Amino acid sequence: MKKTVSFFLLPILFILFSASLTAQKGYQIRIELEDNRDTVFYLAHYYGDKFYMADTCIGKKGEALFQGEEPLKQGIYLLANPKKEKLIEFLIGDEQFFTIQAGLLSNESGVRIDGSRDNQSFFDHIQLVNKLQKSLQENDSISAKKLQEAAQALRENTFLERPASLVARIFSAMQDPVIPTEIQHDKEAAYHYYRNHFWDGFQMDDDRLLRSPLLPMKLKTYFEQLIVPDPDTVIMEAERLMSAAKENQEMTDFLAWHFVSEYQNPKIMGLDKVFIYFVDHYFDTGKVKNLTPSILEKLDERVSKMRQSLIGLKAPDMWLIDTIGNYRSFNELTNRFTILVFWDQTCSHCKKEMESLNQLYASHKYDLGIYAVNTTNDFEGWKHYLNEKKYPFFHVNGMKSITPDFHNLYDIYSVPVIYLLDKNKTIIAKKISAEQLENVILNHQKDR
Repeated sequence: MKKTVSFFLLPILFILFSASLTAQKGYQIRIELEDNRDTVFYLAHYYGDKFYMADTCIGKKGEALFQGEEPLKQGIYLLANPKKEKLIEFLIGDEQFFTIQAGLLSNESGVRIDGSRDNQSFFDHIQLVNKLQKSLQENDSISAKKLQEAAQALRENTFLERPASLVARIFSAMQDPVIPTEIQHDKEAAYHYYRNHFWDGFQMDDDRLLRSPLLPMKLKTYFEQLIVPDPDTVIMEAERLMSAAKENQEMTDFLAWHFVSEYQNPKIMGLDKVFIYFVDHYFDTGKVKNLTPSILEKLDERVSKMRQSLIGLKAPDMWLIDTIGNYRSFNELTNRFTILVFWDQTCSHCKKEMESLNQLYASHKYDLGIYAVNTTNDFEGWKHYLNEKKYPFFHVNGMKSITPDFHNLYDIYSVPVIYLLDKNKTIIAKKISAEQLENVILNHQKDR
């Protein structure tokens, strides 16, 4: 009899076991918000510093239920109302069947979690940090120290128990380097330690971290505050991160696109070299997969215009027509410094820059030659304006040339644009204002 019962129980147990496995596929996320009257909700996730919609639902007042057959990509998500206003942030890790109750007056943290260890740790940590900030505001150093230790203990316990979990990776990525006590009073040593260990906690080959705001914030801090804004330094440091991303294609694509976007029109002169480097080494080589042929073509077109006018290169020669019909080159100028200015007599900003250049030239402080390239085909208007102003520059018009198009040679897509060349006609500054010229010249002379 026992054998018969066992015989019939086996398939039943198998069916129940299979059903439980099937039930856990996909996701089911329930969020209940006390005192909320919305019935339409949006589920979105970070992707860098942007948000992308993942799901929508229509539910009861203050209750959202999201469910699907395929698991969601892991990361930091948010619940938004019909106005696209953020209501709550939470984690979606490997446990994707859970409930969050928020806005609870009966609970100290205001949140109750069921079914997600990641979110339990995440919200426990938020609660400790909020209390810590309050203690610091109240100058309660004793409480602040205890809360700081409690938050650190929570993080370390998470690292120990679930090192590969999403919440552990987020905690690790959030941590700043702790400078050893023995070098804290040595500013230079402390700076080098902080910079050298800045990325220690960030798992660069874990694409889950892309669905959080952490990477853009760290990139901004590191590349704008911690390293020298020199193109070769930026490229070297960027390559360290690309190497750390290893074989993770999504992270590789994200980083490459970040550096291309950041340095196509850089805030700091000369960093356009970084843009060219990444197009050459990552886009043209096929290392970036998130790319269409038409976008690649546009990137290559942009690079071809930028490549010839990088700082440190010899300025491409131009033979352009002057006011009496002769073709003239800036290489005829033998001054210590040559200024190339691209301008238009109908442009108000150009007129101001030309006046400033004239004042600098008339000061006779520096040995300057000015090659002024007019960018319009209104030859009569150009000549009439010059007759009025009588600027003592080398005046030419870029619309008649026996050399390649100046737009492509010098990446000119708007005016005014100013380049500064040394006596060898090497580019030492580009796309600067007339007001900046004197400081650039002085700094160049100091370096020599």
